[in-house]
Amino acid sequence: MAFTRLVPLLPFNLLNYALGLRQIPLPHYTLATAVCMAPGALAYTYLGHAGREAAAGSETAIRNGLIALALLAVVMFLPRLVRRLRGANHRLASADLKRRLDAGEDLFVLDVRDGADYSGKDGHIPGAKNIPLSALQSRIGELEAWRRRPLAVVCRTNKMSAMAADQLRGEGFSQVLLVDDGMVGWSGNGFKTEKQHETAQKQ
Repeated sequence: MAFTRLVPLLPFNLLNYALGLRQIPLPHYTLATAVCMAPGALAYTYLGHAGREAAAGSETAIRNGLIALALLAVVMFLPRLVRRLRGANHRLASADLKRRLDAGEDLFVLDVRDGADYSGKDGHIPGAKNIPLSALQSRIGELEAWRRRPLAVVCRTNKMSAMAADQLRGEGFSQVLLVDDGMVGWSGNGFKTEKQHETAQKQ
């Protein structure tokens, strides 16, 4: 909701009806609306002030107009900046994942590669569950127990896993962690996969 309020181009009247259909507490709705609409309101107000000065032939009209356009550009960039800063708090490297797994933390690993890659020569992280990205929406019920618990999403790199992480967050999973360097980082650090563990046990 905060992101939509930050973008002044969205029609707020329609947005208000859409947000009313969601179960958002009134205090949260009021605070997010007041705070996140302020940058856009400031930019549009200043743009109006610059327009009035231009119509009056003021010497500072050009300068104020450029300032107003710069403010609008900042407002348009804010959602992307906030999303990036927010995402930075939900990333971890494969080395951090290995450390947390070795420490016995309550952490679920979801591998979103295709089945062939998951069980292929590169193997997978021990204990990881495989749900390909293409099937995640239809199989999301299998992850219900982890809706409020840490869930690390991994792929070969971080492209498909980032899409899966965004999808899970959109479905209300509150502790989704993106393994930033993926299986490339896991293997590059020399960490064993499930297949390597099984081979070592057989030997």
